[in-house]
Amino acid sequence: MGYLSERVSYLRGLADGLNISDDTNEGKLLKVIIDVLDDVAISIEEVEDEQKALLDDIDDIDERLEDAEDFIYDDCDCDCDCDCDCDYDDDDDDCCCCDCEDDDFEYTDLECPGCGAEIELDSAIIDEDKSVIICPECKEEIEIEWIDDEDEDCCCGCCDHEE
Repeated sequence: MGYLSERVSYLRGLADGLNISDDTNEGKLLKVIIDVLDDVAISIEEVEDEQKALLDDIDDIDERLEDAEDFIYDDCDCDCDCDCDCDYDDDDDDCCCCDCEDDDFEYTDLECPGCGAEIELDSAIIDEDKSVIICPECKEEIEIEWIDDEDEDCCCGCCDHEE
């Protein structure tokens, strides 16, 4: 028995203890009000029980969905293309199973040598390794020279970096 049903039962007992008679208009009204309150309390308890059952079902569905996601997608959330199956921590920039880094790199800025406008290059353009882009301000072609990080250690003179 729920809290509301207990309160309605208390009111019913109180009305019986006060010897409220069904013969008077007020007594009839009070008895009907108590009956209605009892029906409302029972309905609310049924809704609460159904809500609890639905929440349990939702929790079960959520757990099953997580299991399905783990099965369908690999556990590695890093943006590298290493196809690793690791538990990647977003707070850490390094993938836990390989030497790749997740830089959360979305764009970089480039200054147009012709008009000085600042141009944002997004990761899609950079991933395509385009060597020429067009400035949106002055429509001048800008040649981009990509520097490979591996060439930075080169000291043989075969690349353009400064020693």
